[in-house]
Amino acid sequence: MRAIFLLSIFWAQLVLGCTSVTGVPAVDSKELSQSQALTIIPEQIDCGSISQCEMPPPIAIVIRNGTAEPVRIRGFVATCGCTIPDLQPNVEIAPGAEITVKVRLELWGQGRKQQFIRFIDENSQPLGRVQVRYEVRSPLRSTPSGISRDVNPDGSFQIESSDNGSFKIMESDPPVANSPSTESAADHTMTIDWAKVDALAVATPPISAFAFDSAGVWSTLLVRVSTDKADCSEVFVWLRNFTPARPVTH
Repeated sequence: MRAIFLLSIFWAQLVLGCTSVTGVPAVDSKELSQSQALTIIPEQIDCGSISQCEMPPPIAIVIRNGTAEPVRIRGFVATCGCTIPDLQPNVEIAPGAEITVKVRLELWGQGRKQQFIRFIDENSQPLGRVQVRYEVRSPLRSTPSGISRDVNPDGSFQIESSDNGSFKIMESDPPVANSPSTESAADHTMTIDWAKVDALAVATPPISAFAFDSAGVWSTLLVRVSTDKADCSEVFVWLRNFTPARPVTH
C-alpha cells in the first residue's frame, strides 16, 4: 500500500509543471516542529519562473491521514489569495486514507513569491502545510489577474506591457472579454461580459475551461486573451463567480 502511495506521488510530480523541493530547510521552522496530524506530499513545491503568458502550471498535493482516527479539515488559511486550493470546508479523511487537492495560482505582480497554505481543524489548529515558491516574469500582465464578480461587478481590468511596448488585443477565448480599442498601446482596459459568461456556463456541450462547485454553479473560468505581441501571444486570466471566503475557518 505504501509503495503504491509513493508511486502515485512520483507519477504526479512527473506530469506536473512544478517540482517538489528537497534538501531545503523550511522557512517556517516553528510550525514544522509542531505535531501535525496530516502528511502533505510534497511539503515544498518550486514552480521556477512562470509567466501570465503561459498556461498556469498544474499543481496538486496529496494529503494523507496517518493517524488511527478520522481527521476533519475545517478549512485553510493562506498567506496570499493568489494561492487557492480546491478544497471544500469540513472534508473528513479516514484513518490511513488520502485525498488529492489541486492548487490554483493567480499571478499577482512580478518577482519572487513564497506562499504558504495551512490546513486547520475545528479549533483553527494546524494540521499540516505546504509551501509554494515561484518567480513571476511576464511580458504582459493583467491587473487583477483573478477577476471576481463580486469585487469587479463591472468586469473591468487592465492588460499592460512590462516593458512599455505597444501591442494589440485580438480576441478572447471564450469570447467574454471586450476591448474598446483595436489600436496598439502599452496598456488596454478590458471588460468582462458577465451575462455572456453565465450563458456559456450552461452551454451544450460544456466548455472545459469552466470549473463548477458541488451545486453545479460555475466557480471559475480560465480565459485566454490573444495579442499580437511576439513574446506573449496570449494572456491567461482567471474569472471567479465569487471571491473565495477568507475567515479564520477557511
